[in-house]
Amino acid sequence: MNPEFVTTFREATANLMAVWGGPALHTSAATQGEATVSIVLDTQAVPVGEFGERMELQTTVQIAASSGAAVGDTFTVASDPTPVIWTAVQLLSDDSYLRTFAVRKEP
Repeated sequence: MNPEFVTTFREATANLMAVWGGPALHTSAATQGEATVSIVLDTQAVPVGEFGERMELQTTVQIAASSGAAVGDTFTVASDPTPVIWTAVQLLSDDSYLRTFAVRKEP
């Protein structure tokens, strides 16, 4: 694949996330490094169980793959009166442009 095309598409993805996403502080579990990123936080009902016989709420975070986010990383979202911290517990999808993680809200 053309490397220039890939670079252009990744930059476009980051720009779209900046428009549709909200700001969050990304903390890497591996390096303890912090960076401000744009994420899309979503909660939806998903089928679970052996045959998908029941529905449970699942909260996900979408982030640009170029951020290097991985399972175990945290995303801190500003909230009044205290920030909300989400921890990535499972990588649901990665198409090299966007990564979607199942997240858990920290107490």
